[in-house]
Amino acid sequence: MNRLPLLGWNLPFRILSILVFLLSVNACYFGEERESKPKKLPTPPLEQLATSLSESGFYFKPQRLVVLTFLDNEGKKSPYGEILAEKLTTELVKRERFQILDRLANQKVLKEAGLGLDAPTDTATLRKIGDVLKLDVIITGIVTPYQDGVFVNTRLIEIKSGLILKADEVYVRIDG
Repeated sequence: MNRLPLLGWNLPFRILSILVFLLSVNACYFGEERESKPKKLPTPPLEQLATSLSESGFYFKPQRLVVLTFLDNEGKKSPYGEILAEKLTTELVKRERFQILDRLANQKVLKEAGLGLDAPTDTATLRKIGDVLKLDVIITGIVTPYQDGVFVNTRLIEIKSGLILKADEVYVRIDG
């Protein structure tokens, strides 16, 4: 039996079916693309910290504070401690929630009193720093290396009582 006429009719039908299928798949894909919403960029980690630490609710007036240099988990100055403290200070200033003292401007005053921004965070030292700079609260931090970045744990501490009023942690990627 001769199958050539049957193939001749079937071949254009198959090609047409494949084209219709491909066009319908493309139409669905393009439709999804047009309907997608722009993705919201994630908030940088130090901005997250600043927002978290400056949330209102437990203060009646703006508090005077300074951000100490962040230490490592052994209580020594972290290689990233100063830059992370500076960046957090900048982010806190943007929030306009606290009266924030400049770290560099007050370093000389602290040095004259035998103290520093990279001092250990025991309560007696924190009280001395608070007295010298007339602070209500202070922010301390611990930097812990992990994989390709660091965990930054921060604490907002009331000078008079030594109580931790707020704490938060973020992961900051370090490009090496």
